[in-house]
Amino acid sequence: MIFHITSQHDYESCEGTQEQRGEDVRPRSERQQWVEGNDKVKVIGAYGYQTQHRYYAIVEADDYADVQALFSAAGHIRAGEVEVVPVNDAIAKRKEFGEWGKYPV
Repeated sequence: MIFHITSQHDYESCEGTQEQRGEDVRPRSERQQWVEGNDKVKVIGAYGYQTQHRYYAIVEADDYADVQALFSAAGHIRAGEVEVVPVNDAIAKRKEFGEWGKYPV
């Protein structure tokens, strides 16, 4: 299954901000490790919108719980809102239906 993830925290709960204030936080190399995925979740794409402290990701996994576990371990669920939405691959579906490239726009 493919999932679209939106994860957002605020300025105060931002570990980067906390680090700049001299607070004890995990190193960035650990905080950002989620973008590599794991044995159960493949990260297809990961994008940040730093101005709004927001991340977007497209991931593939067999189970929603595995996606939740990845983002929970990364601290996203603790720091703010995380939305996990199962989505369809519209390009693959169009090709599956035999409609790809057959109709002019």
